[in-house]
Amino acid sequence: MRPSPRRLAIRTRLALIYTGLLAAALVVFGSGMYLVLRAQLDGSFDSGLIANAKHAAGAFAQDVDASGLLTPTGRLIKQFAATGGRVVVLDATGTQLADSAPAGSPALAISPADLVAADRQDHAISEFAAGGDVLRLTVEPVNLPDGSRVGYVAWADSTRPLREVLTTVGAALVLGGVLVVGLALVGGLVLARRALAPVADVTETARAISLSGDFAARVEGGRSGDEVGDLAVAFNEMLGALEQNHQALQRFLGDASHQLRTPLTTIRANLDLAARPDLPEGERAAILSDARDEAERMGRLIGDLLSLARAESGVRLEFQPVEIDALLVESVRRQRQAAPHVRMSVANVEPAIVEGDRDRLRELFGILLDNAARYTPNGGTVVARLVLRDGRAIVRVEDSGIGLDTTDRERIFERLYRGSRARELRPSGTGLGLAIAHWIVESHAGTIELANREGGGTVASVTLPVRSP
Repeated sequence: MRPSPRRLAIRTRLALIYTGLLAAALVVFGSGMYLVLRAQLDGSFDSGLIANAKHAAGAFAQDVDASGLLTPTGRLIKQFAATGGRVVVLDATGTQLADSAPAGSPALAISPADLVAADRQDHAISEFAAGGDVLRLTVEPVNLPDGSRVGYVAWADSTRPLREVLTTVGAALVLGGVLVVGLALVGGLVLARRALAPVADVTETARAISLSGDFAARVEGGRSGDEVGDLAVAFNEMLGALEQNHQALQRFLGDASHQLRTPLTTIRANLDLAARPDLPEGERAAILSDARDEAERMGRLIGDLLSLARAESGVRLEFQPVEIDALLVESVRRQRQAAPHVRMSVANVEPAIVEGDRDRLRELFGILLDNAARYTPNGGTVVARLVLRDGRAIVRVEDSGIGLDTTDRERIFERLYRGSRARELRPSGTGLGLAIAHWIVESHAGTIELANREGGGTVASVTLPVRSP
């Protein structure tokens, strides 16, 4: 298969396009100006030709003898010839009487049609070649004061000065156009290179990142203000987001591997210990129970990791109208059975419908209620509320548990992060529940906050937009 030809660079194509448009504009402008100038010069030349012929006809009308015949004098012919034109005098039948040209000069091509046009006062102009030159000619009748016609005067003049002017103007237009187009091409290449310099920086930066994997690289000189500058700024912003995601992924993988390594090590050690034949049955049962607890913890951790992986893969939620009040009551009822060590209840619930994914919202409430129960000592309380305010549903889960440290608030929604109090009370936690809850709330265009409760404990607040009626 033949390789495809390499395309021109964008800056070269832009310069060629701009230069082509300028060249087309110059061709149209130059052609128009040349045609207008030629029309003006032709009109001026023909007007002078007709005016000279009329003047000569009026002068020769005085050279009529007593018998009424036209007898042009040599003095008058020489006088008109001195103006640069050529004068030919004809009688009424079209016979030539006098010619201002030297002897041996080519005869003027005066046709009967020219005489007829003169009789009609058409002021017709005819053009013909004579002796290597191009002449223009017009014929005027010679009339006496009583209106009788005694002859004709043909006035001819060379168009060489006219053609020289047009040739000079045409050459100037062509040379000037070529010079302007050349300068435009060079200037276009320079300007296009400068304008597209950020694009070249983006390309070089992308190649450097693909080779090194260093997302800390940035496009130099990326400033907003035009489309290319905005592209560089957007590329830098994308690199910043990629760098943050890459760093978060590295931390996540490190924390996940550590979290998974701990239960695996514990399970392996317990199984090795339980395999000893001299171990009492009571101790063996306790060791196997610990191993089962670690396995369950690892199962929860893997399940939470899969949930986060699905969230990051861009999984689409199935939105539909959800009666969030009934869903909250149902979640409290289910969680109450799983946490008998606390008093869990619903204080007040206002009817509300939101557009959301029912399963994910059920998971959200389960996480909040489970966290509240998990970090509340025996005999404590967990209370859920749902109120409507300014077109938004606000769900609050309050507990009388251990509360939050000041340092926990900034990192509470990070993956695998657990506060010091939480680790002390429940060492088997995974630290992924609130990260999943945060993703669910953001996917529903809501907000989630955790704060300390007056009198001790924690308040988790979730705000979701209510479905428009």
